[in-house]
Formats: sequence, structure tokens, C-alpha cells
Amino acid sequence: MRKIIFLILILVMLVSCNKKDKINHYLNKVVTQKELIDNGFYKYSSVYTPDEDDKINGGFKYVIKFDMYSNVKPVKNEEGKLCPTQLWHFYRKDSIKEKRNRDYLKNKLNNRIITYLFRNDTLLYKDIIVDSIDKSRKDIADFTSIDKIIKYYKSLKISIKPKIKNKETGEMYSNRFIINNYETRFYKENNFYEMFTDYKGDNYHAVLDHLYDGYRCY
Repeated sequence: MRKIIFLILILVMLVSCNKKDKINHYLNKVVTQKELIDNGFYKYSSVYTPDEDDKINGGFKYVIKFDMYSNVKPVKNEEGKLCPTQLWHFYRKDSIKEKRNRDYLKNKLNNRIITYLFRNDTLLYKDIIVDSIDKSRKDIADFTSIDKIIKYYKSLKISIKPKIKNKETGEMYSNRFIINNYETRFYKENNFYEMFTDYKGDNYHAVLDHLYDGYRCY
């Protein structure tokens, strides 16, 4: 079985909560790690070191550093390890914890979770989840329909083009666009949406499924 030596480091900027986020994350601009720290994001870092089996079997061949920046604060779990605040998958039926954490999502994060991932200091992807639309928040875009997405970017004179699915037939994807030259996917359901921007074409989206479930600790 392939083994990965997994060394986790964490750098949490405890002063982040006192900083106001002034970045418009919907514009798809490449932001720097310093800009994210300056705008109140928490930094989580991990280092993957391959063993000989990885190198032989086509796994990770080199030491890889990942830096994740999130607007979600870290908390200690029962074992004393730091995890990004758990926001869903409350399998233990802890109703008090679930209410506290869901209140944090609503009242402190305005139901929006923002994640940036860097690999060896290069921006890999950005993900924005809006759990519920508050129409009074003008700084949080309503992307719950394709028409609203297109209207938003056209109003800012930002290039948005459907991504071609089949070059021979000219068929377009229904939920993928090229926005500011970067592929962006949208997932929508009722009052919920997710916006995923792939800066390097590596499709690391599955990583996000494990970030805020209370089990990925540092």
C-alpha cells in the first residue's frame, strides 16, 4: 500500500479577526498570500513528503507545500488539535456544537466560506461557498441563477464566456465559464451556491470536501 509521510504545520494569524476583508473575491484576480493575510484570512500549512513507493508508483515525487487561506477560524477539538471550525457533517449529533458553529457561519461569516489553496507558493484554486443568500448584503453576490451570474460580470465589464464542451458541435457547458481568463464552475441549489475557480487546471476541488467537516486537523 502506498504510504505518504504527512507532516502538518499550522500558522494561524490570531489577529486576523480584527482585520476587515476588502478583497472582491468574485473578480477572479490572482491574489497574493500577503494580501490574504492583510485582509484577515487564517493560514493553514501542510507539507507532503513522498516515500520510495510514491516515487516508484507515480505518486508525489517531490516535497510539496500546501498553504490554505480561509476566512474560517481554527478551533481545538477534543484531542487538543487545531481544526478549521466544523461547519457541517455533525455525525455525532452534538446539537449544542452544531448550533454554535452554524451561528458562527451565519453571524460572523455571513453564510460565506472563502478558501484559497497555494501549492509551492503558486495559487492553485479558489472556492467560495454561500450557504444562504442575504439580499441586504450587497458585497455578497447572488449567483443562484445563470442569468444573475452573467449580469453581475457584464455590469462590471468583466469578460465572461461559456466554456466549450464539444468543439465539433459547439456545445457549451451549462455551469462553466471563462471569467477573467480563468475557468470557473458554479454549483447551485435553491438559496445555496458554490463558485470554484481553477487557476492551474489541476482540478483539486475534491480537497474541499474534507476541510470543514471537523476531521482535518493540524
